[in-house]
Amino acid sequence: MVSLNFLEKSEIFKGLDSDQLEEIHKYCDIKEFRRGDVIFAEGEDTTHLCIVLEGQVDLRFDLPGHSTSDTNTISSIPEGKAFLWSSLVPPHKARLSSYCASRTCKIIRVDRASLLTFFEKDNKAGYIMMSNLTGVIASRFYKLQDEIAKRQGYEAMFSW
Repeated sequence: MVSLNFLEKSEIFKGLDSDQLEEIHKYCDIKEFRRGDVIFAEGEDTTHLCIVLEGQVDLRFDLPGHSTSDTNTISSIPEGKAFLWSSLVPPHKARLSSYCASRTCKIIRVDRASLLTFFEKDNKAGYIMMSNLTGVIASRFYKLQDEIAKRQGYEAMFSW
């Protein structure tokens, strides 16, 4: 069972009050995965926002027709962090594939339809969470920029 304390500490739900967290708690379930399991594949419909409860999840850009590899990892998501935020943003498709990167991982899944219905009733909760989501997206974008810069620097230094 998901604890309210864990939800409260999650980056995506920071700033929500106890009543709002209790409501969101109703829309949560937990799924468990083993190392290498695909949680979502790129292009799949996303019906849940996910938060890593235990373990680590790797987000990868897998090339069509090729098997996955750790070298395709764009970002690693540790405990308490959210992923599959594309479930809240049209067209609701996974932009990257996600894999269990630890021996096991537990994922909290929050049902998108229920969450959006709640936000229609409680606009303040929706505003707070979507503001947090914007921060998550910005952080991931900056990390991606840093990774691209590192790779280009490495190629510039060692390709001649």
